[in-house]
Amino acid sequence: MRKLILVVLVAALGIWRFWPLPAAVIPPGEPLPAAQAPAGLRFALLKTGSATTLEAMVVAGGSLFRPTAIGHIAVLVEHPAGRFLFDSGLGTRIDAQFGSEMAIWAKPIFAYQNARPAVNQLRDAGIAPPPRIFLSHAHWDHASALSDFPQADIWVPAAEQDTALHGKPPAFLPSQFSSPDLRWHPYRFDGPAFAGYPASVDLFGDGSVVLLPLPGHTAGSTGLLLSLADGRRYFFVGDTVWNHRGIDQPAPKFSVSSLIVDADRDATWQAVLRLRALRDANPGLQIIPAHDSSVHDALGYFPQFVSAAAR
Repeated sequence: MRKLILVVLVAALGIWRFWPLPAAVIPPGEPLPAAQAPAGLRFALLKTGSATTLEAMVVAGGSLFRPTAIGHIAVLVEHPAGRFLFDSGLGTRIDAQFGSEMAIWAKPIFAYQNARPAVNQLRDAGIAPPPRIFLSHAHWDHASALSDFPQADIWVPAAEQDTALHGKPPAFLPSQFSSPDLRWHPYRFDGPAFAGYPASVDLFGDGSVVLLPLPGHTAGSTGLLLSLADGRRYFFVGDTVWNHRGIDQPAPKFSVSSLIVDADRDATWQAVLRLRALRDANPGLQIIPAHDSSVHDALGYFPQFVSAAAR
């Protein structure tokens, strides 16, 4: 069955390569506002799993022959005023979640390897679990580890919580949200417009850690903008794009993949174009898709942190 599904997918890839891509009308970008970033702000990528697929599966126009590495990450952010995870990655119960709830036809597509739950990595390093988890969105590979952090408040836009609680496989796995002990903390984007986005949430009031709405992939998809004290800026964009080529070209996901995972394909494409516009207007900005291992590898992984360079 696995081989048959993969053959069908490869055939679909070949056919859909001739389907015209949507028009790439990049809107004007805006400069990012200045941030008063503290010297102690830093982050680390926790690699909680991996996979390999064809480039053509993750971005329209990608190679049918070039493999691409997929990463499943959680991002540990440490600010002098607080610590949190952005996404939880694959958790200690992922094998049971995936094995019992993922649709049979989807298992070959979304298969993962080398699960290393964030909670274990933090424990082994002697680091206490963070008190908050912010989700870029609530798909199975981002929310798997919520139950590993029972003390954490789970921050999501209200629309994303509702979507998660009513979602179905393959995008959502209901057992990940079934515990009555999950500490949901729904929030609204009630801060001012920010660099072309209609609203924002400035977590610490200094502009260094800002949440921005990226609806499309899911109703409440969210990006995290980090600004370090040395001026470097990183925008974690969840699954708005899966690969940096989606921004560089720009290009959407492969159409069949997008049909499976994107709640609103048109809104997702507009979010991609807005990301490209933001990068064009801010050349030093690094955009970090949640699953692009080529981008993650360049930053390094926990216990290594990315922090402001010494002056």
